[in-house]
This record gives sequence, C-alpha cells and structure tokens, in this order.
Amino acid sequence: MPTHAIFILIRLVHVVTGTFWAGGAVLVALSVVPAIRAAGPAGAAVLRNLMVVQKLPYVLIALGIASLVSGVYLTLVVSNGSITRWLGTGSGATYALGALAAVLAALIGLGINIPTAGRLADLQKQTPAVQQQLGPALAHRLAVGTRAGGVLLIIALSAMAVGRYIP
Repeated sequence: MPTHAIFILIRLVHVVTGTFWAGGAVLVALSVVPAIRAAGPAGAAVLRNLMVVQKLPYVLIALGIASLVSGVYLTLVVSNGSITRWLGTGSGATYALGALAAVLAALIGLGINIPTAGRLADLQKQTPAVQQQLGPALAHRLAVGTRAGGVLLIIALSAMAVGRYIP
C-alpha cells in the first residue's frame, strides 16, 4: 500500500475514533451519568450493566487510544520529523493544544472515571447504609470527571477541526 494511502487510512482512523470517543464521552457526561444519579440506588444496576456487560468505559478508552496513537503518527508525518519547528506554527500549536486536551481526557477517564464508576457499580452489593454514605460522593466525582473529560474532548475536536487553518 503506498504511503499516501496509509496516511489517508490512518487519518480516517484518527477522525472516526476521535469522533466516536468524544461523542460517547459527551453523551455519558450530559445524559447517562445524570440519569444514573437521578435513579438513586437503582442507578447502580444500570451503571454496572454499562461497565460489566456493555464495557462502555473500555470501549471509549480503546477509541481514545486508537485516536491518540493515530494522531502521533499523523503528527510525525505532517511535521516532517521536525516536531519542535512545527509546534512553532499556528497549526502545530493548535493541534498540540487539541492533543494535550485529548491526553488529559484519557488520563481522567483511566484514572478517575473508570475506577469511580466501578466503585459505584459495586455499591449495589453493599448495605443501604454504605450506599447512602459513599454513593453521593462517588456519583458527584463521576459527574465532575465525565464533564471534565467531555469538555476536554470538545476542545480537542475543536482544535483538530480548525488547526489546519490557523496560520
């Protein structure tokens, strides 16, 4: 396969996986987590299904990793191997800002959101007293984490959408 065709294929992977990652994260932040919180203790069963059966957080992280890895390849190609000089351009700096936002979103997902969602889902097995004690704090942490990830991915998508046109 010619180099140009590989570049196009990897760019396709980057755009599609990044779009699904960001869209999924924003959907979770704006709709799923608030619905789970509104359901109270019954929301733990839904969250557990999303985590264990649907494996939604792992799907989102896999999409994110595919987007990040393909983005690194694209950066190396577009910068012609001179990343520091490329970062001095408006386009390079804009893409770098988007990449930083995406990496931060991935770190929040891996370090905060997935563990917190797992702990919340496991609360279903605990006594009502433990659920009442830990549930609200964990639900709040998950809500803040998912919102932060969603905002960061909107920033990343926005930077990727306009980066090419920044002088």
